[in-house]
Amino acid sequence: MSRRRAIAVLGGRPGNAGADVLRLAEMIGEELARRGYGVVSGGEGGVAAAANKGCRAAGGDTLALLKWNRLSDAEDGTTWALPTSMDLARSNILNWCGDGMIAFEGRYGTLTEIGLALDTGRPLLVLGSHPFLTAEAFAAPTCRVVPDPRPEDAAELVGLLETLIAAGEREAVRPGAAVVADDQADESGIGLRRAIPGDLDLFRRAFGDADVQAWRALEPTDGVLSRFQHERCLIMLERNRPVGFLEYRTETDPELDHIHVEAVAVSDAADRGRSIGTRALRLFAGSVFAAGRHRITAAPHPGNKAAVRCLEKAGFQQVGLMRAYERHHGAWRDALLMDLLPSDPAAGDRGARHTRETTF
Repeated sequence: MSRRRAIAVLGGRPGNAGADVLRLAEMIGEELARRGYGVVSGGEGGVAAAANKGCRAAGGDTLALLKWNRLSDAEDGTTWALPTSMDLARSNILNWCGDGMIAFEGRYGTLTEIGLALDTGRPLLVLGSHPFLTAEAFAAPTCRVVPDPRPEDAAELVGLLETLIAAGEREAVRPGAAVVADDQADESGIGLRRAIPGDLDLFRRAFGDADVQAWRALEPTDGVLSRFQHERCLIMLERNRPVGFLEYRTETDPELDHIHVEAVAVSDAADRGRSIGTRALRLFAGSVFAAGRHRITAAPHPGNKAAVRCLEKAGFQQVGLMRAYERHHGAWRDALLMDLLPSDPAAGDRGARHTRETTF
């Protein structure tokens, strides 16, 4: 039996959405039901009630994810009510339970739900004005914004959301997410895994080192370093011993389709000069290209000879100089643009003298 599809509806509670917004929500609820979708919402009146009303009028089903544990909080027009007792954490369930999302005008709760949808790459149609969010915030391939929607355009608007849903179904990962599987290792014992809170001391040792500070100046405090504990920061292992990290980011524009290496750092001076970073980069590149990505880029400072040599040994080529690329200690400095393509020859000179890999 095929799964029933549903759309998550975001928007203001009673008093936070005007009559025009409520009419639009009702018309879109009707159109969703005509196309075989159910409506999932927070079930707190306002936009949720209007969308439910339209959906039910056209024979569709509705689900209310209630903040508290009272079934009586569900308004008329609810097919099923689910009391979560989760308060604002309920939004995370709402984020994932629909095939796509439509955001109407609202206030802070709606803004946080929009932000979560953007961060997780959910297919998202944003209707109306959201003054606290900039155009840059909406610049994601999974999102479209219609600033002046009309109720009579409900069919066209739902069609636009379906286009986003179809595009999202072809995406292997959400924008910005990890593309490299962790828990992998090569024949020499070099491995990669995701960063965890227990790696904080490794980051502290790295960024407390003078060689690293020369190229990546961060205050090695817990608050600053904790940001490296995310899915795109991989810990480099030598026979299961954490020795450093590799941080990268993904290009969100699908037409560019590349990965940028932000930093490769070996934490302790005693482990440098043994090609750990080079071997980790080779392992990383193999996984990136196996995932179908087109290019890997890096931007070390021209004066960081160790980082440049590490990248070259891993097969990267210098393709240009970017002037005044980044700020370091309050001053702009240049960076080399280096890249690696799947068609490039394997990294050569494996027997070359070792260099002191630090960071870039």
